[in-house]
Amino acid sequence: MYRSICSNVNLGGAVPADNDLSERYQKLLEEFQTTEAELQKVKRALEIKEIELKAVLAQAHEVSNTDALTFLPNRRKIIVDLQEEVIRSNRYNTPLSISILDIDHFKKVNDTYGHTTGDETLRNVAARLREQIRHPDTIGRYGGEEFLIVLPNSELKAASEQASRLCQRVRAMQVEANEHVLSVTVSIGVAQYRIGEENWDQLLNRADAALYRAKNNGRDRWVVAED
Repeated sequence: MYRSICSNVNLGGAVPADNDLSERYQKLLEEFQTTEAELQKVKRALEIKEIELKAVLAQAHEVSNTDALTFLPNRRKIIVDLQEEVIRSNRYNTPLSISILDIDHFKKVNDTYGHTTGDETLRNVAARLREQIRHPDTIGRYGGEEFLIVLPNSELKAASEQASRLCQRVRAMQVEANEHVLSVTVSIGVAQYRIGEENWDQLLNRADAALYRAKNNGRDRWVVAED
């Protein structure tokens, strides 16, 4: 009898009608759909921001590796390239050569015509050198009026031929800078990496010593590093 009485008592209050439940469900569904739509908008906005951020980072990376005057790889980048090629040369036992190139009498250009003309001369020479460098070789501004060329898979003969060609091309060009027409020459030191016998810094020192000899021997020439 007790069970019968309890079964007739609604302890939770009035039982909602079916239409009330339907309205509540519909309202919740609409709220969910609205929230989902907003989330999709946020997701799309974040995806766009991510793309923009990647583009900005890529541009910043490019700027950090580029010389602002010549638009060649800067010293830090060309040194990294050299270090990577030394590692590759050691790993695969492949030849590697480098050249250090210096514009002759560049201080005289600055002193005679001013730094603006000097900068324009640097830009012109850099552009001519870049035209003559073939893939996968790379060239970067090493510092001041010096440039470093990295020649993967190249022995001394190929690097020497390139150095000879660069001397000829620069000698033949006329630099037009701030209403001045200048003729310039370059000196080049060439060295081949000695696999397993030296590091990248020692390789640079040998090429630099060869460059020094080229300048002492009269400039406008290339010299091969001594073993």
